[in-house]
Amino acid sequence: MNTNKKKAIPLFTIGGFALLLFVIVALAVHSEPRWVAKFDLNWIGRIQTNVSASKTSLIDSLTMIGSAETAIILTIIVVVILFFLRKFVVGLWFGGTVLVCAILLNAVLKHIFERPRPNFNRLIAETGFSFPSGHATGTTIFYGLAAMFLIFTVKQMWAKIVIGVVGLGWIFFIMYSRVYLGVHYPTDVLGGFLFGIASIFISLGVYFLVREPLHNLLVKWRIKDRSIIK
Repeated sequence: MNTNKKKAIPLFTIGGFALLLFVIVALAVHSEPRWVAKFDLNWIGRIQTNVSASKTSLIDSLTMIGSAETAIILTIIVVVILFFLRKFVVGLWFGGTVLVCAILLNAVLKHIFERPRPNFNRLIAETGFSFPSGHATGTTIFYGLAAMFLIFTVKQMWAKIVIGVVGLGWIFFIMYSRVYLGVHYPTDVLGGFLFGIASIFISLGVYFLVREPLHNLLVKWRIKDRSIIK
């Protein structure tokens, strides 16, 4: 077994487990057992405390960074930078993962489940279906991929830990913000997070399998690719 396959197997395993958890949550949301309503209402009660105009305004401003529109803009910027650095394989992988998983598949899942948004304690106006949360999915995939890329790049363990903690902290904040603002149920953001984690690890596994063939193809086309090949 070559090195790339050895790296891909644990990534596929983690991604598959996260995907299984997502399916469990999705089926529960679809069938609406009593525990889902109890879970959602319990966490909404915990999160929607100390509501104030200033707090709501601040959270509303910050949560926009986790929107699909922002994810698309930031992804374009990252891909342009990677292409400028001639890291074409990494750029195609990063951009493709965000486009397919965070934007297209999330939209498909929303229309499959067609879950209405909460109609109580809503602090801002929002349209569209509720499950899975697009903000949670997009934030998890974009910032999660960026964090994983940096973790694989840096050598110092303390730096890897800091990157991981900051990345997770930001993702959890966006999840919290959507429930606080009353536009998502907790199971919506949980589902978005699990689908995002599954997308990240499965995509990383695919990347390790296809990066060398894709790199060699670009070389054959006389395109000099400087993506890291180990």
